[in-house]
Amino acid sequence: SYTYIFPMFLEKLKELTTAEQSKYKIGELLDMFESSSIVVCLVLVTIVTSLPLPPWGGGFETIPGGILSLFLAIQGLVGLEQVYLPSFAKQLDIDLGFLKTSDWTKKIIYWLEKYIKKDRGKWALNPIFENLMYVLVIPNALLMIVPIVFTNGPPSQCITAMAITWLLYDGLLFGATLGVSIFVIVMYIVLFIVFAKLLYRTRKTWTFGLWK
Repeated sequence: SYTYIFPMFLEKLKELTTAEQSKYKIGELLDMFESSSIVVCLVLVTIVTSLPLPPWGGGFETIPGGILSLFLAIQGLVGLEQVYLPSFAKQLDIDLGFLKTSDWTKKIIYWLEKYIKKDRGKWALNPIFENLMYVLVIPNALLMIVPIVFTNGPPSQCITAMAITWLLYDGLLFGATLGVSIFVIVMYIVLFIVFAKLLYRTRKTWTFGLWK
């Protein structure tokens, strides 16, 4: 149940930052958290790409997490209480070495321990807002799949933030992360429209006159 996940999630996250092992299979991480919750999986598949680090894969590094996040969001929307992952997905490796080496990890954990307050803003902790989270995960996951630099970090961070605040049962911050996620999605829609118009206006240039 959620009441069991909440108090232990942050402690397990802290353990991952101090353990000697850095590579885990997704199945191992699910067992470590003693839950196959969809929301826990959303954190696991996006937390590495959510760290504020320079792009290290040319925009391709977030594709696996985006595909898995999309898969998980659909499961949440259809009402599955426990995540379904095929065997091959549970065998996929996740390198959490960044959690140990990045100063941002310690800062984030410190911030969570200081500012997250369980049971605050219970009005946001309901099935409607939970489904809204899954709906918002879908466009963010699609942006993660697009192999273009600067379309990956913020969407991944939105998914991680929504999932963590839901897991830690802080309704106030959970509602805030939903709002930020909506803003990020709208921002990208506007940017794509502007960029598409720019490409159309300059079509003669970049198509070498083939598209008039």
